[in-house]
Amino acid sequence: MLKFNLSLVFLLVLSLSGCGILPFETAIKENHFRFENFKRDMDDDLEYVYLMCSHKKPIHWQQPKQYESGKHNLWVMVETFQRDIPISYKTAVVNFDVDLQADKSYMLNRKIVKRKALLWIQEVDTGLIVSDVLSAELKHPISYDFLEKRKQCKTGTV
Repeated sequence: MLKFNLSLVFLLVLSLSGCGILPFETAIKENHFRFENFKRDMDDDLEYVYLMCSHKKPIHWQQPKQYESGKHNLWVMVETFQRDIPISYKTAVVNFDVDLQADKSYMLNRKIVKRKALLWIQEVDTGLIVSDVLSAELKHPISYDFLEKRKQCKTGTV
């Protein structure tokens, strides 16, 4: 019985302390902005729009991050597909040149119509669009595009 009680206490303490170490950033650092990606995955049509680069290298999805404010060159990837239908997977890449101000939160947003994606960056709080609206054709990706993505990321600012 003592072992059971100790195990129960240990699990309770572990679960409570585990939540305290998660890296949730609530306040925006000085001279920084917060950037969020876009995800719609609640039904069978899935859409992801995210920064394609981090530390000038290609990545996949990442949680919201903070970056230094100012002018940025951002490579953005959009992925769409239908759940359980691998051949429906389509992607597009766009490049934003945008000036992002400190102490604000921004997010990627999109409108998808058939094989075309319209992409923009907007303020989270107001919905104000702060970038040009870029258009890209959604295509089936080629399997050897990592080197191209790496070249693109090296020209970006994040």
